[in-house]
Amino acid sequence: MMDKRALLAIALTFLVIFFWGTIQSKFFPQPPADQSGKEVKKEEVAPAEKREVKPLKEEQPISSPKVVIKKETTVETKNYVAIFTNEDARLKHFKLKQYEDRVEESSLTIQLTRFFKNLFGGKTEEPRKPGPLDLVNTREEEGLPLGLTFQPSPDSGGWEVDKEKLQVLKDGEKGEIVFLKSLGNRLKLLKKYKFSSENNVIDIEVEVQNTTSNEITTQVGLEWTGKVELEKFADHENKDFGLKYAFMKDQKVERKDLGGVGAAGCTPGCGSPKRKLEPFESSDQGAIGWYAFEGEYFTALLVPPSSEKNIFLSVKGNDKNILRAQLATPNVSVPPRGAVRTTYRIYLGPKVIDSLKELGVGAENLIDFGFFTVVAKPLLWFLKLTNNITKNFGIDIIILSILIKIIFLPLTQISMKSMKEMQKVQPEMNRLKEQFKNDKARVQQEIMLLYKRRKINPMSGCLPMLVQIPVFIALYNALQNSIEMRHAPFILWIMDLSAKDPIYITPIIMGATMVLQQKMTPTAVDPAQARLFMLMPIMFTFLFLNFPSGLVLYWMVTNVLSIAHQYYMNKM
Repeated sequence: MMDKRALLAIALTFLVIFFWGTIQSKFFPQPPADQSGKEVKKEEVAPAEKREVKPLKEEQPISSPKVVIKKETTVETKNYVAIFTNEDARLKHFKLKQYEDRVEESSLTIQLTRFFKNLFGGKTEEPRKPGPLDLVNTREEEGLPLGLTFQPSPDSGGWEVDKEKLQVLKDGEKGEIVFLKSLGNRLKLLKKYKFSSENNVIDIEVEVQNTTSNEITTQVGLEWTGKVELEKFADHENKDFGLKYAFMKDQKVERKDLGGVGAAGCTPGCGSPKRKLEPFESSDQGAIGWYAFEGEYFTALLVPPSSEKNIFLSVKGNDKNILRAQLATPNVSVPPRGAVRTTYRIYLGPKVIDSLKELGVGAENLIDFGFFTVVAKPLLWFLKLTNNITKNFGIDIIILSILIKIIFLPLTQISMKSMKEMQKVQPEMNRLKEQFKNDKARVQQEIMLLYKRRKINPMSGCLPMLVQIPVFIALYNALQNSIEMRHAPFILWIMDLSAKDPIYITPIIMGATMVLQQKMTPTAVDPAQARLFMLMPIMFTFLFLNFPSGLVLYWMVTNVLSIAHQYYMNKM
């Protein structure tokens, strides 16, 4: 959702300007509203069943490590290339074929950047080339994801694996790899990864085999270990992955921003993004539907067994920016010479509504368009619709700007007529101010009576601007949360409409259009309010420097259309 400071700056600008007369007549300002931040709720939940669920503890291995040669297994599907290691049967890489980790900069951006760095003595570096996006962002020494937690704890040595390469590329094709570990107490662990060529879902089946004549109680859990990408966000404003987590409990989504995404849209000088995670621990228990480690566009989503309604979730973050989450099922009894199976489902990929919905666990609720979702979804639907023809989301935003301008045309017409009428009564307003210059309350009262006699509504002048605020915020959230907008190019130097203009040309042009629009618009304001109006283009230009270029494009086109409309009205 849009940064609160940026949104508050926009709202306060409009309020101060359009209600200046009311502010002057009031001497007892209202106390500021409570803006205390909302924390993710933590609560103790009674187990839904009699079976006890506890966090898995570190225990001494029950078997001496068996020497197994280290191996890696490569799995390739239509959508990704995954590499697994037999060290704890974990995932080492998960590279998406259709998404790159960065956008390739235009030659114009590279040349201008080098010019200014050389001019001011900065260090110039060769731009890095894009590569496949890897959703495993930790090294082996930091901990790899999809580790198995098990009681009693096995040693951390290698597992046997049935193959070193698997390709699942044909339509409808499926495949699996199997890891095996034998424990010293005559238990066997089988960990099966099952793949499909059609999607980014991995099904994991953990089988515990008891070869003894005694019943054994055990517990099986799954981990996701990821790096919180605060440094990448601070240095490159990359919001793709690893900046927050969420989970669903009792059909309600709980979200936790880890310190990066909320800084999007921050004006220059408003504060530096933090680079280190403050250590924390949190836990929850009950009907946990899923857990997701995510960014704005990609997620690693873990779904526990659907039959279990009493799942334990533990999340721990440390000062090395490593986040470890653990999902654990209740204790189960393995009968003599029998076996039990526990299944998990993993989704690794872009936050696409249809793909998440196919999981059938409400994972589509992970995508959050904020308070104005009811506005954002139709806007996004329209952009996708026109993109089928234009193949350029920048052109689609221009078309959307024209359409919205047409929809709000009646309100704009009323606003312009009202402003012209207010300009006509300006001499009479000045006379009233001079007549009652020692009584400000009387001045306001007489001006209101004047408006009433002339049938002028002073609020109608700001109405078109106010009704566009929800559209503005909704489009911002659509650009920030829609995978279709990520790395969507427009023209020349704008290679990513979801990111800021790298050389700030569009915000400067947008500010210039605001100045021109003000010069053409009839005004009937006092000098103090006029000065506030003149500050608006400067304030908005600095505010828009770090906004997505697609949003700046929308506002700039809207200003150009307003200038054309105002020119037509002035000629009448």
